[in-house]
Amino acid sequence: MKLESGVWTRYSSLVAVVALSQAAGAIEVTVQNDSLGDGDTGAIQVGFVAGESAAAWLTSPCAGTIVAVQVMWLSLTGGTLPSLEDSITIHAQGVFPSPGAALEELIGPVMQDGGINEFRFVDKDQAVPLSIPVQAGQVFVVSFRFTNTPSASNGPSVVTDIDGCQAIQKNAIFALPGGWLNACVLGMSGDFVIRAVIECPNPTGACCLVDGSCQDEVTEASCIANGGTYQGDAITCAQSSCPQSNGACCIPFTGGCLDLSQSDCGIVEGIWQGGGTDCNSVVCFPIGACCLPDGSCADGLSPEGCAAMAGTFQGDGTACTGVSCPEPEGACCLTNGGCIVLTESDCGIVAGSWAGVGTDCTDADQNGTADECETSTCPWDMDADGSVAVPDLLVVLAAWGTDPGGPPDFDGDGNVAVPDLLDLLAHWGACP
Repeated sequence: MKLESGVWTRYSSLVAVVALSQAAGAIEVTVQNDSLGDGDTGAIQVGFVAGESAAAWLTSPCAGTIVAVQVMWLSLTGGTLPSLEDSITIHAQGVFPSPGAALEELIGPVMQDGGINEFRFVDKDQAVPLSIPVQAGQVFVVSFRFTNTPSASNGPSVVTDIDGCQAIQKNAIFALPGGWLNACVLGMSGDFVIRAVIECPNPTGACCLVDGSCQDEVTEASCIANGGTYQGDAITCAQSSCPQSNGACCIPFTGGCLDLSQSDCGIVEGIWQGGGTDCNSVVCFPIGACCLPDGSCADGLSPEGCAAMAGTFQGDGTACTGVSCPEPEGACCLTNGGCIVLTESDCGIVAGSWAGVGTDCTDADQNGTADECETSTCPWDMDADGSVAVPDLLVVLAAWGTDPGGPPDFDGDGNVAVPDLLDLLAHWGACP
């Protein structure tokens, strides 16, 4: 066989075909190696002889069904009579350049000169639809076999693009003599315009995100919902060129800000604030007031510094003089044995015993009394020995004049004094 690719043409339409109804919820994806688009220039491959074949290795983008195959068929002058050819076969992957076992064979395709011929039926009566299940990433082969030898000067014949032949397991020819050979080694100008149509239930493709990164196998709806730009069904990130988005880049060692891409921000050792941000709207190093868990307030902290103290940052430029930090809450143990989470001041209103900041009314031992209140039902027994006695009196005297935030300040007035001593003496003896 002698491969010829010096005859060029342009095409502008598909040859009319009979199409089946598409399954509800599914989208058809055309899988191809070639780059030929409407109005592009292609090469008519007129070097074939009867009995030879052209084949394309294709990859399924989804777990779906092959429902059609396509072959571009052109002559130089156009308008030649329909040509009855031998067959179009869908094969398993095989070992390149030899296709694997036949999965389906379309006998006697009638080729129409002028564009892409599409075939959706196995039989000439169009009664048996083409339907071959495939998995995502599965490689298969579509081969076209000639019955007629194309005219060396006019064709018609199969067509390739002119962007260069992909030598790695994409294009093969069955030659007489020679058998299956890598078409690119024979000097072919591009990839065969031999394609397959796959019905995908949930088509996916590459998604360019606003930060310039790319995600594979994303649905179009999901891509758009995340502010991305969908690159097309079955398109991968390797086939896409996502534009690098600028964003605010905070420079730690100067405190400044520049609008840079993420990669450039990394070069200057900055902190990138995300795609679409800018220095006019971003505060790089905020400083402000921080409300602490105990209800107090600390000035001049960063959000990170505030978080390290388990506090709540009040915003850049804020100060404690203009901030009202919420009073902390904790378990309030009631004299009736109950428990409720209140602030310390509210606990005093109900004559309860406040257990401290962040405590709660959990009853882990399921004995009917909150764990924080286990000793609070007898708050005067501060050494928890079951009785109010001398050791508890010594605790009162040691805390005299202070605010311990709980017992022995039994009346909760913020000062251990005579009323607390009298309260202890009134409960002298065994705890109830």
